Amino acid sequence: MKYTHQNKKEKPDLALRLPSYAAPSVIIRFTVISLIATVILHFIVYVVDGPSGVNLRIPAVIYVAVIIPFNLAVELQIILDNILERFLPVPTKMKLRFILQISVGFLFLILAHRVIMYFIEPELGGENSRPGVILGMAAGLIFIQMVANSLTLARISIKWLNSQEIIAKMKREKLEMDYNSLQDQLNPHFLFNNLSVLKSLIIYDPEVAVYFTENFTDVYRYVLQSKNKKLVKLKDELEFMKAYFALHKERLGEGLMLEHNNISVEELDREIAPLTGQLLIENAIKHNITSKETPLEITVFAKDGYLSVSNNLNLRTTSYSTKTGLGNLIGRYKMLTEKQIEVHRDEKKFEVKVPLL
Repeated sequence: MKYTHQNKKEKPDLALRLPSYAAPSVIIRFTVISLIATVILHFIVYVVDGPSGVNLRIPAVIYVAVIIPFNLAVELQIILDNILERFLPVPTKMKLRFILQISVGFLFLILAHRVIMYFIEPELGGENSRPGVILGMAAGLIFIQMVANSLTLARISIKWLNSQEIIAKMKREKLEMDYNSLQDQLNPHFLFNNLSVLKSLIIYDPEVAVYFTENFTDVYRYVLQSKNKKLVKLKDELEFMKAYFALHKERLGEGLMLEHNNISVEELDREIAPLTGQLLIENAIKHNITSKETPLEITVFAKDGYLSVSNNLNLRTTSYSTKTGLGNLIGRYKMLTEKQIEVHRDEKKFEVKVPLL
């Protein structure tokens, strides 16, 4: 099962709905553009000095020859906009995107104008009327192109504004998550558990108490040093994970096990969001039973540009949930990379794969 983070669907803005290929949008576009094309055609016929009687009846072929290119001009802009959205999504490379859309649209206008004139010139292209028809059709096509570009511009502007709002929201969530991570490490319950263990060790096993204290200080030092960093080296994060795990290991004993596979130097030099390891280890311990009879086994390794943290499932009586901690982590990584965190679960194992940067 793959975990996906989904937001509640909201009804898109009108400027986002109109360029879609839903039946109502297509009908609305075709109707509006056809009416505009017809009005422009009649206006040209009215103002130019055409052949006698041409104002009374316009052949059907001329209507078709005008309406179809006008609609194709708009649809081409929408198709091009959808294609460019895939390869040049907002807000990246907006300047290049505008240049491409305007250039392709201009070239199609020239082609559409030639096609229209090919069909209507025998009927409306008299010696006196030909310049007016040419200019009128050119002006009409330019007007339609401006309408299509305005719709595209409105769509891009709305998506850009929405993306800025999402980025701002993610930044706020990151700051809140960083603060909560630090707070979780320093909350009284965490301190009480570790200080209680340390007190017992000092009395009964002073040598182990020294080792425990070193891990204790390493954890807090790393939290304080990395709280203002966006990324840290994977090798540093792994050292922190070992120290953090050791604190829990001393308290839980044989009920907690860690398998740390060899990781290549190249992977160790890559970067990861700080405290990612703490969240994943804490998540595994929080939701699983840790006892000598049913130990919790956590496996950590890095391969193919991902850090994998997995554990066997000894679920507690409470339901296994990933909505809060992993949801925040997924939101945090959306700010850092286009690669997604992968979460997999089956009947025996739960695994989280975090992209290395």
